[in-house]
Amino acid sequence: GSRGSEKLAKYGPNELELEEKKSLLELIREQFEDILVRILLLAAVVSFVLTFVEEDPEAEGFTAYVEPFVILLILVINALVGIWQESNAENALD
Repeated sequence: GSRGSEKLAKYGPNELELEEKKSLLELIREQFEDILVRILLLAAVVSFVLTFVEEDPEAEGFTAYVEPFVILLILVINALVGIWQESNAENALD
């Protein structure tokens, strides 16, 4: 009817605006914008530096760097899961 035509002219079609998909680099960067993730990243860096500076004769090789490695591993897994979830959400809108 004419009411529908009037509303269409006034408000436009009833559809979602399409946004450009985010690049992989943008998705990765967004995963590290959270304050808690940044705190964990800082903790990993501090732990690595302290392990490097300390001269503990009992800690040798890789075992000395387990703590910073585990923190970084958790951050990478968190980023991968976040990217996977966001890409699934974007694909669901297609």
